[in-house]
This record gives sequence, C-alpha cells and structure tokens, in this order.
Amino acid sequence: MIVNAKKGRIAMLKIGDFALLSKISINMLRHYDEINLLKPARIDNMTGYRYYDEIQIPTANRIQALKRMGFNLAIIKQILREYEDTKSLEAYLELQLSQKNEELQALKNQVNLLKNTIWDLKNTTYPKSLDVVIKEIPQRNVISYRSKLDEYCQEGALWNLLDENTKNLSVQFASPSYDVAVIYETDIENKVDVEVQHSVVGKYPNTKHAQFKTIPATLVAALTCEGGYSQLEAINNELSHWILENNYELCGNVMNIYHISPKTQNEPEKMLTEVCFPIKRITVAT
Repeated sequence: MIVNAKKGRIAMLKIGDFALLSKISINMLRHYDEINLLKPARIDNMTGYRYYDEIQIPTANRIQALKRMGFNLAIIKQILREYEDTKSLEAYLELQLSQKNEELQALKNQVNLLKNTIWDLKNTTYPKSLDVVIKEIPQRNVISYRSKLDEYCQEGALWNLLDENTKNLSVQFASPSYDVAVIYETDIENKVDVEVQHSVVGKYPNTKHAQFKTIPATLVAALTCEGGYSQLEAINNELSHWILENNYELCGNVMNIYHISPKTQNEPEKMLTEVCFPIKRITVAT
C-alpha cells in the first residue's frame, strides 16, 4: 500500500487489496484493464505492479451491480462512458427494465405454449395444437356473395351463385388463390350466415348480388385440415381451446380457406382446408 502522508490515509491500493475490497478477482481486474473497462490508477514502471485509487471502488461496485443485472462487459463499458449522471442512467435502466419485462412475458408465453402442446399430445388424437400457426393473411381484393343457409352443407350453392353473378366481368383471379368462406354468427332463426369470396386482381363493379371489396390484412391462428369437411367441427374446437390457453381472443369472423376443394378434387380425402380464427393478444397485467 502507498500512504498519503499529508492526509494520513491510504491513497493507493495494490491489486490484491483492491480485489478483496471490490470482490473482483485479480484475473478479472487484469482483464478489465486490458479492455479499458477499469484501468489501474497507476502502474509501477519498474515492477509492473498495478495500483488502484480508493475512489475507484464505487466504479467497481457499479460494474458488479450491472453484471448482476445481466449486462455484458461491452454494454457496461458503454454505460459507464455515456451515463455518468443519475438521471440519464435511471432513464436508460427504465428502458432496459421495460425490454426485460417484454422478454419475460414472451418467455412465459413460450412456456405456456409448450405446456399446452405437451398436454395436447398426451390427451388428444387429431388435430394437434402443435400444428397451430399464427400468421397474417395479406390484404386482398375479393368478389364476394353472402347469404343465409339452413345448413353449412349448402355452402356449395353460394359458390355457384358467385360464379354465376361474376361470369360476365372477365375476372382475373389472384395467385395464390384465396377461396374463402367467412362464417358469421347464426341468427335467431337458426340460419347460417355465410359469405364466400374469390381473391381477384384489380377492381370490379358490384353486380346485383356480388360485391367487390378490399379485405385488410388479418392476423389469424390457423389449423390445416386434410380430408373431408366432417373434421371441421373438431378443428374449430381445437382452435378455440388453443386461443383461450395461449392468451389470445377472437377478434373477427372465422374463415375457411379452401386450398384444395371439390372444385378441383372429387376425392374428399385429398381436400385441404385451412381454418383461420382472427385473433389479438390479451394484455396481461404484470
């Protein structure tokens, strides 16, 4: 140790003594010196010994505290350089706390999804919530026909009526093609309210029964069904369960996208339908 005779107190500390006071190992202090994070106050030219000033202890303590918060050494070096006053450091740490909370919530959602998927794999056969995907259906222009039906199985008639009402418009269909049935709420007469849509390129005039419109981009939870339409009820139930268990809520009308339908495939087992539930995240208080 080097003693300041004028003031009668210890002014400089050998690296070993500083290591004991700061709870930072000698090897780590040498590393901090090499990366210019915490340099010795003086290095003896003859012996190469490193000496530290007492006033460096608060800096060493701050480094230790920032490490416990999860910051790496490069970020700590930046913090020490750029956030010297308390207010600016407080603002920076508030921002980091907000980001950490977002990451924590995302991690909780992932854990919850893993738990629910494991439960589903153990307790159900088909469909599996493991196959549920969240995606955005892009904005699209559509020609549509909407009507009320006695039963869902009558939906095919709506597609025929849509084609009949638009055959003179020289419609150019979009690629990829989104042939979509939108399922609205059943009314008090127990009628099924369904709208069928062809995605198209360009704009077209409305006809007496068919309507042209632009559908905005929609975030959905989707589950694909291979085979006949008898499976759709099970898929709807699975998606409803998945949404509730994963902190989402329904925010629109259910859509069926017919990728392979009776229009091009006569064998039901080869049909491919994607059931889509428009969703939004439920905000969970932290």
